[in-house]
Amino acid sequence: MREVVVVGAGLAGVRAGEALRARGFSGALTVVSAEAELPYDRPPLTKQVMAGTLTADDIRLAGVEECDARWVRGTAAVGLDRERRRVRLADGAELAYDGLVVATGAQARAWPGEAPAGVLTVRGLDDVRALRARIDGGAREVVVVGAGFVGVELASSLVGLGLGVRVTLVEPFGSPLRVLGGTVPGVVAEAARRAGVALRLGTGVTGFRARAGRVDGVELADGSVLPAEVAVVAIGMEPATGWLRGAGLALPAGRVHCDERLFARGAGVAGVVDPRVVVAGDVARCDAVRSGDGPVPLEHWSNAAAQGELAARNLLAGPAAAEPYVHVPSFWTSAFGLRIKSVGLPGTGDRVVAEEGEPGAEKVVEAHYRRGRLVGAVSVNLGKRLAGYARRLQEEQVSQGEPAAGGGPVG
Repeated sequence: MREVVVVGAGLAGVRAGEALRARGFSGALTVVSAEAELPYDRPPLTKQVMAGTLTADDIRLAGVEECDARWVRGTAAVGLDRERRRVRLADGAELAYDGLVVATGAQARAWPGEAPAGVLTVRGLDDVRALRARIDGGAREVVVVGAGFVGVELASSLVGLGLGVRVTLVEPFGSPLRVLGGTVPGVVAEAARRAGVALRLGTGVTGFRARAGRVDGVELADGSVLPAEVAVVAIGMEPATGWLRGAGLALPAGRVHCDERLFARGAGVAGVVDPRVVVAGDVARCDAVRSGDGPVPLEHWSNAAAQGELAARNLLAGPAAAEPYVHVPSFWTSAFGLRIKSVGLPGTGDRVVAEEGEPGAEKVVEAHYRRGRLVGAVSVNLGKRLAGYARRLQEEQVSQGEPAAGGGPVG
């Protein structure tokens, strides 16, 4: 293998480049990024960067120099020819490869209809800069549409600025962070209210009102209208796989299907793997990361880091000598004075038990079980307690003879 191309310069792509060099790959390495920015860490964007306590320079990813790569920045990949082993770029150039790492991640899901100026999404540095510029320019009425992790973190950061920003958080499907299950979403909702965030739960957004071409209201399904100088649409992510259409890869729900060793599967019933293409990070739908209902996509920092490293190692080793992906998912966030951590796949079980603290309290550990088997755990302000649950998850999965569901250190 003489030429490797990594498409995507986020955490998974940088970790892949590091691992290639660490494993002795001395050939040509090219890393392609649609963003012109140097590689950076995304989790701080909606928290410390939005709050102004960290700058762009503070969140640059370590390991870039170790990649010893040719960097193609500000130019997206737009096509893949697996037969000729070529990646086509937006400027018309083609990159030849012997091995390819697909790590293009995900992009913010845009509002499905028309939206006036001032309706924003947040995924990258430029998005945070645009939102902060509106706030610094005097915008004080902000509506955040969607109470997942991005929406909750942004709402917390905005009310915490001390600038008198009035935030309304809209969530049609119930409580904030509902994916965590148990009583934790209710704890987050109560903390948000105490922080001054207005919650509109159980009703969706039908559209936007504008004045002079700029948003000035958000229309809800219940007929009410929320005043808004800025609206942030935080309704999830879409895997960045448009460039792979026509490449003959399996793309269930838009993600690249890969086996437990992270090799990309071809389209069709057989789903034969391509030994020259590996997948890592948010863009992957991996056979090794699964709940009782089948493979589960993960958009976690720890997952991107671990998959990026293993994908590179397996690409060099080849399918016959490759290792399966063994990783217990872990995630953390902070909002409204709460520090929330999870391991495993909480929310995929059929029973939730508060094993420390009281249900609905701001110090609690809730374990999630499916058919009597631990599948995940969530803590509020008791993060150190989750290390034992992570060990239990890994030990139990290994004892069952299955790939571990997604690992690394908690937090």
